[in-house]
Amino acid sequence: MTEKSKKKKFQNTKSSLDCLFTTMTYVLTAISHNDSKFETETLDSIKEFISNNFTLISSKELSPRAIDYVILINDFESSKENVKELSISKSFDLVIQPESSRKTKKLFIFDMDSTLIYQEVIELIASYADIEDKVAEITTRAMNGELDFNQSLAERVLLLKGIDASSIWDELKLKIQVTNGVPELCKALKKLNIIMGVCSGGFIPLAEFLKEKLGLDYAFANTLGIDDSNRLNGTTVGPIVNGEKKAELLLDIAKKHKIDPLDAVAVGDGANDLKMMSVAGFGIAWNAKPKVQKQAPACLNTKSLSDILYIMGYNDKEIKELID
Repeated sequence: MTEKSKKKKFQNTKSSLDCLFTTMTYVLTAISHNDSKFETETLDSIKEFISNNFTLISSKELSPRAIDYVILINDFESSKENVKELSISKSFDLVIQPESSRKTKKLFIFDMDSTLIYQEVIELIASYADIEDKVAEITTRAMNGELDFNQSLAERVLLLKGIDASSIWDELKLKIQVTNGVPELCKALKKLNIIMGVCSGGFIPLAEFLKEKLGLDYAFANTLGIDDSNRLNGTTVGPIVNGEKKAELLLDIAKKHKIDPLDAVAVGDGANDLKMMSVAGFGIAWNAKPKVQKQAPACLNTKSLSDILYIMGYNDKEIKELID
């Protein structure tokens, strides 16, 4: 073999190895549910899991409570399941994703109720008629995927019939509580030039309110029908924003901005958020129902939604610069 042939063979081999390395390199991010740093025993269990299942390339501390592990794996899908099984019901979350795509996100679509805000708005409305327990029971079953969303929404909205709508939205704007870390997360994403929207099975007056408050680009939600005396008439008006509609809206927004859906992230807590997670490149179940956590691409069960920035690979210093 000539020197030229040897050199060409070496280059081809190196190219193949580089390609293999790229396609098999992933990052596993461990995030503690606690405000303090990881316990040594917890870190040891995570490291043992990694050594038993993957090839560890390197590790990096993003925060005392968030650590990145760069790993090589052979089967991403089965690895996701193994990672999820380890972290369910633990004091930490493990999120696995391709290393190359974590900072390429260009679109975030959020659910509203129990995601951007702590409450379920329909239950707040129900409290005006002292029927929040009845509505909450239907909501829980729907979010667990036990009921068809359209059917459950119709049942709950019918229970609201007769409630005075003249000042309800202004009153609710004072009652809703934005989830911890949401303003900081939205500020950081805005600084990163990421398009943001809320697609909610809730109601448009509050979705629009949050859009303005948080600097989002889009707001989509349901509209409640009102009778001639300005009372809720027990119906909705227009298309229902259900799971399928959320997915459709995510794809529409991505298309409008010429964003590859693989560069989109969907964040929510309920079964009706799984569809938009499936069409996005990445999905995060936020303190979600157990059934949703099992099906979602990734889970985050911490106290602050801004921990998504760790999942994106930013450390504490970089996060501070993004939110200041």
